[in-house]
Amino acid sequence: MAEIRIENLHKTYKTESQSVNALRGIDISIPQGSFLSVAGPSGSGKTTLLNIIGCLDKPTSGSVFFGDENIVPMNDGQLTVFRNRHIGFVFQDFNLIPVLTVYENVEFPLAINPFIKEKHENLIMKMLEMVGIADLKKRFPSELSGGQKQRVAIARALVKNPSLVLADEPTANLDSENAKNIMEIMKRMNAELKTSFLFSTHDKLVMDYASNIVRLRDGMIISGAVE
Repeated sequence: MAEIRIENLHKTYKTESQSVNALRGIDISIPQGSFLSVAGPSGSGKTTLLNIIGCLDKPTSGSVFFGDENIVPMNDGQLTVFRNRHIGFVFQDFNLIPVLTVYENVEFPLAINPFIKEKHENLIMKMLEMVGIADLKKRFPSELSGGQKQRVAIARALVKNPSLVLADEPTANLDSENAKNIMEIMKRMNAELKTSFLFSTHDKLVMDYASNIVRLRDGMIISGAVE
């Protein structure tokens, strides 16, 4: 898939007493193969932006193009299909399924994705080997360290060969050594697989690894929009 373009994106949350403008006219172009960080204080709109790009939320107005395809007009069912086919997620709290093994957690996106044709075992073991935990495939999440859990999460995000991986504070629950190791893994997989990575982060380490940084404040870009 070609570049991702966000054009004049607005998101307003309304309650009975007030309206909150979470995003106010965001314009970003994300070329294929990017390693981009979105940075800003709490309440700046980082997570809202990632949720809209990830087909988890809808904007109030504006467009989000994946290549020539605008996802904003899609209904919930179409967004689910698009998300399952094109987008992977890495979360700060890992979001592994505790009753499944490492192997089964990585297999899970394949089991619900009708577009995967290749034999599951080959894909899963390839990913586990790439993140360095093939020997842990029979362990459960409770038997893993934080760094190992995040490696499982990365393998799970990439196993379906998505166009884009969204990572929301991926180093937040890791010590500095594990955080560096995780960023090294994602940077290498970005280079080898040409998958785009988009991070939401407060962490200077993540920003140091990023090829580009977009800084948000009060729902607006204050620096670093990718041309």
